[in-house]
Amino acid sequence: MASNVTEEEILDLLRQQLNSEKIKLWLSPYTLEDGDAGEYPEALIVKYSSSLNLPKEVIAEAIENLRQHAVTKLAARKKFQQQGIATLKVKLSGNTDSNGSKTFDVEMKLDASGFDLKKRISDQSKMPAESLKLISCGHVIEDDRQLSHQWVRHNSQVMVICLSEGEMEARSQEEQASRLARTKDAAQALANRKEDSDHDNYFIQIADQDGKPLELPDGERRALSMAMMLNEKGRACLKRKQYGEALVLLLEADGAFKLCRSEILTAVDNYAVLCLDIVWCYLCLENVSELPDAESRLTMCQDCFRRSYGDNLERLAGIKGDSSRELALYVRLYLLQGILAFYHQQHNLALTLLNKAETTLNSLQVDESKLMQVVSMGFDISEARLCLRATGGNVSNAITKITERRERKKEIIEKEKEKRQKKRLALKLGKTADGQKVNIEIYESLVGMGFPTSAVAASLRQTNNDLHRALELLQEQPELLQLATDPDEDDDDWKGVITDSMIAMVTEVGFQPLIAREALQRYRGNIEKTVQALFACGGVLPPRPSKEDRPGTSRDNDEVEIELTEEQKKAVEELIKPDIPENEEDYLDLTLDDEAKFIEQYKTMLASLRK
Repeated sequence: MASNVTEEEILDLLRQQLNSEKIKLWLSPYTLEDGDAGEYPEALIVKYSSSLNLPKEVIAEAIENLRQHAVTKLAARKKFQQQGIATLKVKLSGNTDSNGSKTFDVEMKLDASGFDLKKRISDQSKMPAESLKLISCGHVIEDDRQLSHQWVRHNSQVMVICLSEGEMEARSQEEQASRLARTKDAAQALANRKEDSDHDNYFIQIADQDGKPLELPDGERRALSMAMMLNEKGRACLKRKQYGEALVLLLEADGAFKLCRSEILTAVDNYAVLCLDIVWCYLCLENVSELPDAESRLTMCQDCFRRSYGDNLERLAGIKGDSSRELALYVRLYLLQGILAFYHQQHNLALTLLNKAETTLNSLQVDESKLMQVVSMGFDISEARLCLRATGGNVSNAITKITERRERKKEIIEKEKEKRQKKRLALKLGKTADGQKVNIEIYESLVGMGFPTSAVAASLRQTNNDLHRALELLQEQPELLQLATDPDEDDDDWKGVITDSMIAMVTEVGFQPLIAREALQRYRGNIEKTVQALFACGGVLPPRPSKEDRPGTSRDNDEVEIELTEEQKKAVEELIKPDIPENEEDYLDLTLDDEAKFIEQYKTMLASLRK
């Protein structure tokens, strides 16, 4: 065995051998009735010393450590059953300044709050409570809720993320609100905006694997937008190797994803990739073997990939023309599955999966000189790497593929822009008498015939989108549309004065004074337009629609444009926008350097077991 093997690895390897031989260290002869150490057969120590290639004194010390752990665990179980005091396994991860152990136990009742637990951990680790984030079973523990209501049980693992000093300083800004809270607030504000917003640079588009937008109910669109923004922010932290902050953000994204129907989550690969990112965080924080939800997340990820991509990636190849980009995700999936199999003592399966990850990784290696050659032609490094992988390293074909993808993306963007413009136009044109939206296709057809836009809109509103009646009205009775062709100004907001002389000028041509006053108000004191309109309508003014039904307004909540506050805009610019990639396939651009290191590490550990 390698000389630099860690104490934790020695304990794990020894634990696996003891379990395979069904040796129970908490029973006689290894443990006496009072819990003290009993006898360890010399033959047993010699045997393990030889198989693990470690000194006998190291083996003896490791066995005693495992025995004490087993006895302590039994005592803790008895204490919980009799007194209700749970033992929680705490592990400090991330940027820890604690001078003590990174792993320790905390005893407390489960009706205590999350903050009570945070305070206990703070006291024991000597780290400030405000810098700590607690995670158990894949959920961030909230301060103001009981532990028993947050998936915390006796013997639960609690991962502690300690934010760095620089991160703490950033969180004290903006009236001491946390950066995470500001990020969530900004993401929520963006998610609440309509997809046809004028501020398209603040909008996240939810699309399928080919980049085409998905039509979703507003509630699910908002939840998915929120989840995807937090996911992108967490992934950006991953790239910067800020694993603690990344995990907190990714788990917040997980909570937002779960507000959607399960069929939505399995229809696209976003949630599967999120689960993969979360387990990758566990590994980088050295907790992959201790968190029970890692296995379930990888299973979900694999099932979703199979549905989205096909058993042999054939569905993906049919959609995109190749499947090389997504293979990088499979490298990470096989690697994590192999590591879990290792900790579950399934060594043959672990080796098979690690070899599979290594083979896939080798197929994706890109020649550095070719990568730089493509980049030197004005393409960014991400699309260069992805397209070189897709073309087997052929520079010319990679450039062609990049150009084709850019053109296809431009076409999709133009179509979406046109679609949003039509939605905004429909909102501007208002609703018909029976409450429908003005039909944009009919509107454009009539405008194309040369009729004035305002008259066309008025005719469709009055005829409930009836093409033939609207055309008849435009051709034979255009004067009846006069009162409806001035939608730009609201007469209710006009502050002018209607004088007696103005009313007299209208009544002189035969109209009633009350009608004259109302028409003058509607036409903002314009006597000529007032008289023309009254003649057109036979002296009877049609009723004005309510403000909500006038063009450009709506009483439907889903059409109300939500404006960002200045604080939200600032948070977007500082915390979200810089981490939202322009390339929608940025999540597939894995360099695979870290994956290669982990593959080598765990294959070495497996090899040491076989000696």
